Amino acid sequence: MSTAPSLPQGRQRRRGPWQVQRAVLFAVVLREMRLRVGGQWLSALWTVFEPLAHVLVLIIVTAGIRGMTRPGVEFPVFLVAGLVPFFFFQKTVTRMLDGIDGNRGLFAYRQVKPIDALLGRAFVEGLMNLVVYVVTLALLGWIGYHAWPGSLLELIGVNLAIGLLGASSGLLFAVLSHERPRLRSVIRLSFMPLYLVSGVIFNVDRLPREVIEILLWNPLLHLVELSRSAFIPAYVPTQGIGIGYPLMFTLVTTALALSLYRANRLRLLTLQ
Repeated sequence: MSTAPSLPQGRQRRRGPWQVQRAVLFAVVLREMRLRVGGQWLSALWTVFEPLAHVLVLIIVTAGIRGMTRPGVEFPVFLVAGLVPFFFFQKTVTRMLDGIDGNRGLFAYRQVKPIDALLGRAFVEGLMNLVVYVVTLALLGWIGYHAWPGSLLELIGVNLAIGLLGASSGLLFAVLSHERPRLRSVIRLSFMPLYLVSGVIFNVDRLPREVIEILLWNPLLHLVELSRSAFIPAYVPTQGIGIGYPLMFTLVTTALALSLYRANRLRLLTLQ
């Protein structure tokens, strides 16, 4: 009976491309986790409690203002359901902006490519967002507010869409700004107006319909509204909100980002 030939002693079976890629991504994610959390507990704690601090400040500032949300919807829950997804998108993009320069030493290993470092950072931000959500919901429930999503699967789907949009936008901006460091400052500053036009802290239904029609071009507004709809059973999204447009926007952004990365991949390895 014949048997398969065994490898000579001291030699290892060659790994396939997917096995190598999986090992590289796993190693990059572990490195990012150590850099993000290891020895920087104050920074990690602030990452978790920043949305809560933001909610507390907004509650104090808007205590006497009516019409920030709809009747029957708890304002702290309304804020959390909009702030956490927006911060997830913002932190994913801003962390990926510096992902190539921050991991340049890894590119000495030919298996590690710039896109591995960027995807590793995006994955770590997804894990951090999950921790933020769990801690935030636990504290809301402890205080006495509604703390369990009305539709958990829908909420998970919306956050996955936000993560994909953040990763594709982060990849696109990381490649575009690699030779233009000043562009990174512009991108970071752009999150302030984006914060205001994404309906994070107020109900856009209060605006004129002509203004809403313009704001609907913003895919984040759709995802923030859908996040609230999935979290709060009584919340009805603004007319015109849907998942189709942000998914199509993400698909186009991903295709553009991958094409731009493909065209510039060698320059990303050599430019300082």
